[in-house]
Amino acid sequence: MKKIISTILLSCLCLANFGQEAPQIKIKFSEIYATYSFVQQLTKYYPDSEYKKAFKNSEYNNDKYNKLIAQIDTLNLYVSADFQGYPAGQKLPLMTNNIINKNLISSKNLLEFRNKMFGIIPSSELQALNNIIESFIPVYKALIYAPNKKQFDEKVQDLKYFAKKEGFDEYFNFGLKFYNSKWDNSIVFDIVVIPSLNKNGFTATAFMNNAVSEIQIDFEQYDILFSVLMHEIFHIQYDEESLKVKTEINQWFKNNASKNSQYAYLLLNEVLATALGNGYVYEQLNNELDPYEWYNNKYINLMAKKIYPTVKEYIEEQKPIDEEFVNIYISLYDEHFSTWVNELDNILTYRYILSFDQNDFNYFFTNYPYASFSFMEDVIDVVSISKMKEAPITKVVVISKKNSATLKLLKEHISELSAWKYDAEIDFVETFELDDKTKLFIVNSVKTSPEELLNKKFPNKKIE
Repeated sequence: MKKIISTILLSCLCLANFGQEAPQIKIKFSEIYATYSFVQQLTKYYPDSEYKKAFKNSEYNNDKYNKLIAQIDTLNLYVSADFQGYPAGQKLPLMTNNIINKNLISSKNLLEFRNKMFGIIPSSELQALNNIIESFIPVYKALIYAPNKKQFDEKVQDLKYFAKKEGFDEYFNFGLKFYNSKWDNSIVFDIVVIPSLNKNGFTATAFMNNAVSEIQIDFEQYDILFSVLMHEIFHIQYDEESLKVKTEINQWFKNNASKNSQYAYLLLNEVLATALGNGYVYEQLNNELDPYEWYNNKYINLMAKKIYPTVKEYIEEQKPIDEEFVNIYISLYDEHFSTWVNELDNILTYRYILSFDQNDFNYFFTNYPYASFSFMEDVIDVVSISKMKEAPITKVVVISKKNSATLKLLKEHISELSAWKYDAEIDFVETFELDDKTKLFIVNSVKTSPEELLNKKFPNKKIE
């Protein structure tokens, strides 16, 4: 009898945990996450903004706080680990920065955050990070949150009402069907909104079961904001596709004979999230498509609009992405955008860079700041070359010392270079088409800096 009772109790617990009929969202503000985001935007690697302006013109612009801002870039916080077996670039790795963000969002205070993070990052780094956030909480409150609290709180309530009224779960579920993905409805999707001082647009991001978005203080277009939030959630649904589904999609792209298929594939995640969120969701809310740009990147924006009729057809027929969809997608890319594979602003969005000099990386940060996948190693050896070869993204090797030996190493370990002839004692930039349908750039810097060589070779940021 006890065994039967235990079984019934277990069944009840399972229903309590996993019996949710609809996905759940929680929209909220997180002071400690917002403060961490604020400090990051004050660092030298972030562009000038209203946040930097507000800090610069404040009483807090002094040695104490500037040292803390500089310190955050020195902390050893970020490590990532790939999930084995997934096609390269098609499953987000386990990243400590996402765990930091998630635990900031889910913690009521910094003590709870420290307890959650202990053992994930070194305790000395955790203590330093905690000190920086704790020190900047009053700064963030004084400069950003307090002056805008009344308006911001009203916008948070309005967004909650809008999401409930428009039926978040309906949009969430059609995304799952399209991506052929699954979600445990007992897992709450936490959406954090933070006030934004920036005038032109706003940023949003998603990771794990979290989405984060700014809200401009004078912003009233909740249809656009909701569409952007759904865009971010669709990224998570794409990431949560099973290994089987991702392997199939990867194979469909490989099977396609187009020479552009790999760069089309690299656009897929953003294109689909844009077509679904900024296209379909917006249209359902307004009974018409957004006539303006859907995404502030021409490659994603134009491709999303081109594939949109097919995406809409699949949603309305409740069909998941399949090989026919992939072939239509690639054919549209070939027909309308085949020149994009020669535009550096496009292909350097996905890059693996090897260089002996870390300063070379700054060139790419400055000139090609938009990067979906960016891997950099300040060593050029057999191991780094091997890892670079395995990444189906644009490859860049910048050589400024040991030129002869390094070029010889590249030729020996990259099969497509076996017949290549070169002079190691002269400056050059060479471009190669690789078997994985990506491009390889080799920059040989002898007398001229890599920056000068690249600017001279690609004055219009195009491969001519």
